[in-house]
Amino acid sequence: MPIDLGLLRLTQLLSHLGNPHLNLKVLHIAGTNGKGSVCSYLNSVLQQSTYKTGKFTSPHLCHVRDSITVNQVPISSHDFTTIKAQLEQLDERYSLKCTEFELMTATALSYFNQVKCSWCILEVGLGGRLDATNVIPGKNKVCGITKIGLDHESFLGNDLPSIAAEKAGILVEGTRFVAVDGTNDDAVVRVVEDKARSVGAEIVKTNPDTSIKSVVTSSWGPIDLSELPLNGEYQVTNVQVAIQILDYMQRTGMIQLDSNQILDGIQTAEWPGRLQFINYHYSPRKTTPVLFDGAHNGSAAVELAKYLDTEFRFSKDEPLTFVIAITNGKTLEPLLSPIIRPQDKVICTEFGSVEGMPWIKPMDAYDLASQVGHFTKNVEVNRDLFDILPALAQSGPETKVVVCGSLYLVGQLLNVHYDNVR
Repeated sequence: MPIDLGLLRLTQLLSHLGNPHLNLKVLHIAGTNGKGSVCSYLNSVLQQSTYKTGKFTSPHLCHVRDSITVNQVPISSHDFTTIKAQLEQLDERYSLKCTEFELMTATALSYFNQVKCSWCILEVGLGGRLDATNVIPGKNKVCGITKIGLDHESFLGNDLPSIAAEKAGILVEGTRFVAVDGTNDDAVVRVVEDKARSVGAEIVKTNPDTSIKSVVTSSWGPIDLSELPLNGEYQVTNVQVAIQILDYMQRTGMIQLDSNQILDGIQTAEWPGRLQFINYHYSPRKTTPVLFDGAHNGSAAVELAKYLDTEFRFSKDEPLTFVIAITNGKTLEPLLSPIIRPQDKVICTEFGSVEGMPWIKPMDAYDLASQVGHFTKNVEVNRDLFDILPALAQSGPETKVVVCGSLYLVGQLLNVHYDNVR
């Protein structure tokens, strides 16, 4: 079932299940970009102690069960199919017509309750105010809001304040705290501040200066951010959002962690498919460097471009080879113009069917190629997705490849890579 925002269907479904979500303690993260990274930092830090930590993120990367983990272990196939089947039966019995995302959210919440998680980290799927994850009562959660940009305008609004209002909708009555990315536009921060004030929540804004590589004010003293495990300048802000959430939890007695656990958790955080570098092996003697990034909107493309220009291209004139597929309906110019240079080669392709989301379709590769032609004349179309990287690997390590445009594309190609190296 396609996107249909609202909380009533899921609330009714959970009531027939005994309201498992009311037993959970939740860290709730909204935003346009950076949500998954913040969730990963929080997850990694909390696991440095004895906390059993559930995490629900979307969309999945390689397999649908990857979205629901406890202590980084995906839900078992048995538990997933058993819980989801029960929910589908309830949905049909009471004619609720829940969306697939609502059923996935209910599966995660039910599972986390069954295994008695200490903390549950929930990434908002779309927006915030009407997103399925927002069934959690305010008194049960601590919130974070990452960088907000233009995306999903048809659902959330056509300007930053409108989108920010939807994202800030996770601050419901009873919410006690929110950390917000300080690099956000001033208008965005004002919207979040106003919403926090209206529900009585404490708000902390992270330092907007990403050149400062430490968090000075925290329960653990200065925290060094000079070397982070996840690539991209924006990770300095993402990790600060996570630290401010953890700091609130520490000073209010919700958790007890020492500085070594904080640092170790930050340094061991993982978030595949986002500025992830892999030497792709086609054979023992055939490899090529590939950068995978799920950048799928304008603001993410700008950050990808910064990384390419500072860390991936030896010079501004060095050509790169892009493998791009884009979800149908996306606005292309903000996504393509920051990253593609006239000397670059672009291979336009299409990702396959998306597990659990049959309504997600790729843009036609030839239509995409016609738009890419505005930025470079070196454009090819290859709909045989899984032939592309082996063919590029034949070119050797001098060919630098960037896979981007859709997390679905990244996930499907990474899945093949991981299968090949097992």
